Amino acid sequence: MKKRLSIIAIIALLFCWQTNFANETIKLSLKEAIAYGLENNTAVKNADTDIEIAKRKVNETTAIGLPQVNAKISNNIYLNTGTTLIDDFISSTMKRVNEYNYGLSPVVPIPDGGKLSLSFMSKYNATAELSVSQLLFDGSYLVGLQAAKAYVDQSVVQAEKSRIDIKESISNAYFLVLATRENKRILKNTFNTLESTVKETSELHKQGFIEDTEVDQIKLMLSELQTNLIYIENQIRLSESYLKILLGLKIEDQLELSDNLESLLEEFKNAELLSKDFTLTQHIDYKILENQKHLSNLSLKKEKSEYLPKLSAFFTAQQNAMRDKWNFFSGSEDWYPTTLYGFELTIPIFSSGSRKSKVKQAKLNLKKISASQDELRENLKTAEYNARISFKNALQMHLNKKNSSKISKKIYDKSQLKFKEGIISSMDLQQMHRQYLEAEGNYISSILDLVKAKLSLSKVLSE
Repeated sequence: MKKRLSIIAIIALLFCWQTNFANETIKLSLKEAIAYGLENNTAVKNADTDIEIAKRKVNETTAIGLPQVNAKISNNIYLNTGTTLIDDFISSTMKRVNEYNYGLSPVVPIPDGGKLSLSFMSKYNATAELSVSQLLFDGSYLVGLQAAKAYVDQSVVQAEKSRIDIKESISNAYFLVLATRENKRILKNTFNTLESTVKETSELHKQGFIEDTEVDQIKLMLSELQTNLIYIENQIRLSESYLKILLGLKIEDQLELSDNLESLLEEFKNAELLSKDFTLTQHIDYKILENQKHLSNLSLKKEKSEYLPKLSAFFTAQQNAMRDKWNFFSGSEDWYPTTLYGFELTIPIFSSGSRKSKVKQAKLNLKKISASQDELRENLKTAEYNARISFKNALQMHLNKKNSSKISKKIYDKSQLKFKEGIISSMDLQQMHRQYLEAEGNYISSILDLVKAKLSLSKVLSE
């Protein structure tokens, strides 16, 4: 009995430990969330994997120009050996010899022009071969090696772009969660205050000081607030789920944001970024297009290299055995060697215009990328100008909306006192209530707009 109780106790402890481990909360600041996402986000992991794939591609391409060694063993068993027909020179020769030397004549007439069926094959044949080849010169191989290394550089830049995009997305998502939570806090405080107002007005109605329509009007406002709270609660869940996905977490993981909205906003209100210089060549999109242009140049070189000859060397050592029985491992039977080496030079002479068309296509692709580069240069300059203006506007709008929310809150609080004192009606209070909620909503939206504008400017300036 005691042993059974001990086993149950151990199982219970293990279950509690697993439950606590599964429900462990991950607490992250904004900087920690960005670092965590850069390490665990699926897109970033895939980008890093692409770099490794590109490096392996360099190894693969390099190996083409190194010695290639192959071994081959073959065993052929003929059910029917091949037959060759030749002119029957033996019968006519023997006939002449017998008649001339011995005076003998054949009993059966031997016709002239007959055929002999001969087989020069053994039923069992085996071959063991070792071959070595070495590429000595191939222009397309040299260009391909350069292109493979360029693809590594391109993968590195693409991975950098993934990190920049994920960093921006995580920052936006982090602020979205904080902003929706702040919106909920405001609505909850307003709900609690209005709930107290409903109780007070209900008592006044019971005492006959106000009409029931005044109470119903306040209850209607409370019902609308309750609906908004449900909506905001769902928005919080959605924003948290989106942030978890960006961080590489599971939906069921517990996540706690340690940063405060106001303290983070103070950093984002800093306008020092506006004084930063814009360096076109440091922008990630420009780097990507530069690499694409380099790859296009290599493609053109590769097509031109097809006009050059290709030279390779080879060596082959072969052992052959022919048997009437399958006894290839018998030491008493012979194997017959064949050994050769040589060089192979391939000289392109005429391709009916195929190579020329490929070169022309590569030149046109390079021309397209050059045009795209000019367009991107102008687009980035425009984006930098617009990002600065957008950040200035968003910062000013945020300050205005914050001030408006304070004023609206002050007006709403005074309206509640006036309503309780019977100075204004419930309709007036409802108007002030909606005005206050609208001002708070605009303030929350201005936070998200400010964050988005600041991150966009940072991205353009490669900060």
